[in-house]
Amino acid sequence: DRSDAARKPMRGKLSSATRRDFIRGVAAAGASTVGAVAIESSGLDLFSEQAFARHRGNDFSEFRAIAPSSADTLEVANGFRADVLISWGDIFRGKDRRALRYGFNNDFLAYFPLRDSREGLLFVNHEYPDPFFLHGYKPDASAKNAAQVQEEQDSVGNSILHVKRRDNGRWKVVSPSKYNRRIYGDRPDLVFTGPLRGAPGIGTSAHGSVGNCSGGITPWGTALSCEENFDGYGTPVTLNVEFAYGWPQFGGQPEDAEYDFNTFKKYGWVCEHDPYDPGYVGRKHTALGRFRHENTAFRHEPGKQFVLYMGDDKNNEGVYKFVSARSLRSSRQQDDNRRILEEGKLYIARWEPEGRRRFAVAGSRDPLTATEGTGEWVEVRQSELDDTATKLRARMAADFGPAEYDTHFATNRPEDVEVAEDGSVFIALTNNSSVNDSHGAVRRLREDGNDPEATTFTWRDYAAGGPTGSPDPGRQGFSAPDNLVFDRAGNLWVVTDISTLSLNQPSNAYTYHKNNAMFMIPTSGPNRGVAFRFANGPVEAELTGPYFTPDEETLFVNVQHPGEVTGIRATNPPSPGKFGRERTYTSWWPEGNKT
Repeated sequence: DRSDAARKPMRGKLSSATRRDFIRGVAAAGASTVGAVAIESSGLDLFSEQAFARHRGNDFSEFRAIAPSSADTLEVANGFRADVLISWGDIFRGKDRRALRYGFNNDFLAYFPLRDSREGLLFVNHEYPDPFFLHGYKPDASAKNAAQVQEEQDSVGNSILHVKRRDNGRWKVVSPSKYNRRIYGDRPDLVFTGPLRGAPGIGTSAHGSVGNCSGGITPWGTALSCEENFDGYGTPVTLNVEFAYGWPQFGGQPEDAEYDFNTFKKYGWVCEHDPYDPGYVGRKHTALGRFRHENTAFRHEPGKQFVLYMGDDKNNEGVYKFVSARSLRSSRQQDDNRRILEEGKLYIARWEPEGRRRFAVAGSRDPLTATEGTGEWVEVRQSELDDTATKLRARMAADFGPAEYDTHFATNRPEDVEVAEDGSVFIALTNNSSVNDSHGAVRRLREDGNDPEATTFTWRDYAAGGPTGSPDPGRQGFSAPDNLVFDRAGNLWVVTDISTLSLNQPSNAYTYHKNNAMFMIPTSGPNRGVAFRFANGPVEAELTGPYFTPDEETLFVNVQHPGEVTGIRATNPPSPGKFGRERTYTSWWPEGNKT
């Protein structure tokens, strides 16, 4: 669980990117990948005239694609370097030199410039705790105590880091800094906004934030953090899976009862934070619905209402669009803009002829269903906002029959959603075992008339996952696409999320892929739609949250859960790992290389 930064040598003058520049031009900011361990393998050269879209490329657009790897290290294309910036448990200091500890399982991140691309703030999500690595707890062996629950609560939420690039090109965390701070699983309180503020089970505030998977940014300079697997923190029926933490059962504090999703509805929302303002009180926006939010991606066109796209990261769930009742104002009217997500209409996508890619057998690359079609946006009722997916499914079954939701609304686990410069929406459909989709795909949605407020759209599966059969190292295909980001040349960067227990098995659908990785997919030219491997993650890890600095000389990326099998098997004996005996762990990265 690490946060990495990597870059090529600086060339020329740095462009200015103040907060005002950020607010003005935030849609143009992308993210890319860069790494540190150059490997000596042949690959496919990418040339700028093939890969670039309408804009000048950056250093990341030209590289020799690398081969798959199962090594316990972060490998990147030759000529690039990756440096560890901060790791789980590291201490950094905030106002008055108060000690803060960097959280666990970092996922989403975004860079907010302070002065330029040399100095800024990183907003980072900490998705979930791993009790084994935190305190050695095994559910089948003994009960947690309140102190262990507190340690788990301290490990999740968000980190805001003040970072600066040194003259030698390497980055460091500025500590102490007034900007440095943490949001935890139980503090500080966040306030609710929107139509359900004060409703039963919701109230006006919630203690901290949990399940922060991916997220997004806003044009008014705030970060959006998405609460995903919020149902894992309540009291489960059984406590034998890695995502059942049972905080009400073990915590012992009255406020711990609020994590029980069966009684309360405090979690499962999109949260808004201001990295620039240490005194900002975070908000949870009920107008955006309550489901397993993965991320957000905005679109704004002059004369149109503000639009936010979101995915529900679960098998057979949907893609959403929020159309604000308020218009985006100039940067001088930021107070008005901060209310944009409080009121509007939420829609879910209805796909024709079907939303899911279905396959005859697991591992197949030949879908039984159409790979393009049309669709419409169906409005979500206010009464459905507190348990959106469940109530929508019930409504569709009552009105149109039990097959309606799965046929026309369900998709194959929509994780990241990103808006391209031309307004089209790219959706990472990771996979879906219930319809034998092992490899997933990236889908492209175009609003009719290119109007963000349109109620109809067309769609096409843009890049399919799975082995390509190509003999060229680095272009053999990808599986399970997760986070997406565009660079200014129009290239789409993709990181993968193959399940840890499925990685590096001797004979399964993912054997060809080896470790999770990062790819670049050009969106124009002869290589359009072809995925080129740029980086490989270490053992049992996934790369998450890729994000470029404005000058695109640095790509920040998180490395999440290396050695995850050690903790998973701790709940399903026999376990290969012994708590506190690192030599028994399945990964040593970044302190060492187990392989």
